[in-house]
Amino acid sequence: MRCTARFRQRWRDFTTLAADLVFETDAEGRFSFVAPEAPLGWSAEALLGRPGRDLLAMPKPDPFLLHGAARGLRAWLRRPDGGTACLSLSLAPLHDSAGRFVGLRGSGRDITAEVAEAEAQAAALRRAEALQSLVGRVRREVLAPRMLTATLEAMQGALGCAGAAVLEWPEGGGPVAIHRHGAEPRPLLAGLAPRPSLDAPAFLDGPGGECLALVPQQPQGVPQGGRPQALLAWRDAGQRDFDADDRHMLAALSDFLFVVLGNQALQQRLECQARTDALTGLLNRRAFLEDLGRRLRRQAQDPLRAGRAEGALLFLDLDNFKPINDRLGHEAGDAALVSVAGLLRELVRPTDMAARLGGDEFALWLEDADAAGAAGRAAAVCAAAARLDHRLGKGVPPITFSIGGAIRQPGTAETPEALLARADAAMYDAKRGGRDAWVLAAPDEPPRRLAS
Repeated sequence: MRCTARFRQRWRDFTTLAADLVFETDAEGRFSFVAPEAPLGWSAEALLGRPGRDLLAMPKPDPFLLHGAARGLRAWLRRPDGGTACLSLSLAPLHDSAGRFVGLRGSGRDITAEVAEAEAQAAALRRAEALQSLVGRVRREVLAPRMLTATLEAMQGALGCAGAAVLEWPEGGGPVAIHRHGAEPRPLLAGLAPRPSLDAPAFLDGPGGECLALVPQQPQGVPQGGRPQALLAWRDAGQRDFDADDRHMLAALSDFLFVVLGNQALQQRLECQARTDALTGLLNRRAFLEDLGRRLRRQAQDPLRAGRAEGALLFLDLDNFKPINDRLGHEAGDAALVSVAGLLRELVRPTDMAARLGGDEFALWLEDADAAGAAGRAAAVCAAAARLDHRLGKGVPPITFSIGGAIRQPGTAETPEALLARADAAMYDAKRGGRDAWVLAAPDEPPRRLAS
């Protein structure tokens, strides 16, 4: 008997060492045996006679009502402190001598930590795959605006959002969406702070019960004096909140998004620098001719405009500019060129173009102007030269303009260079005529070589 008792105690010890819950149930699923003394924090004695379903965190499926064997069956059980534990259960049915089912015998191992670790690894893998997919998609785009669109679109899909937008706060105003994808964000903006001081992501309720995630641009990413920006992502009312996995994803995706935005801003600055004259801020020669070429091609392809003379090019050369450089130095000459550029900006319409072609040569494209309109504008520019006197300072010789104009020839495929050559030739006619004057090239005058 003593050997039998020791044998039973040994197997009881082995079983309780290998399992966090050992039990038997009757045919109704009630506990008839429980070990160890405090499984999952419960008193073993208090569990006797209770249905196993009382411990289930989710009522279905109920493993305590199974009639067959099972291994590795997962079930979430409640702890007395309100927490839960995931157990991997192994079950074996019990039968009486007649073969009738009379209950279950089982053991369970607490695998809560293992499940949490596996879920964390799976979440990290999902985030990595989503980021890899997003980066791959963005890399296939060449232009920065398309990269930004691809980023927002991929972000919306990865997070299951109704929409995503980049918000910016102008000085003294509420937020505006400067880029977006998906649903319209404007109904959500009224409830956001006029000038946020976010230093961490915020998760808010929208006016209609939407789930909002607002992720600010990191301070080191905001240019000095720049406007604060943030990523806004949202889910419609009734959808789930942003959980911990979503928040990790948002942090990673927002970092990537603001890198794309920074690259877009850099690309825009570089494009601006490549297209503008560094001194005056006007278009440079290359950009002016490229833009003019596009306008001429559109006019030639438009059947309503192709046969009409629409558009005039004015070529301006400054009179008395060389004495300014020779007597007062290049700084005074640069100041004079900047003053001329400012005057030309005042004289052009939004549809016109102004450029510095090089040195003291400037050009204006007057959209939709005919010969009469071009003559009137050229005369106005010559007259406006008198307004430069108070800008140039004392001791600076007065500046006047010699202007040559050329009207777009209807029914021809005249290039920007040919149009500029005709205007340049007319400008030299104005020079030879005494300066401070304007001359329009004759409509049938052939293009002449540009003067050096």
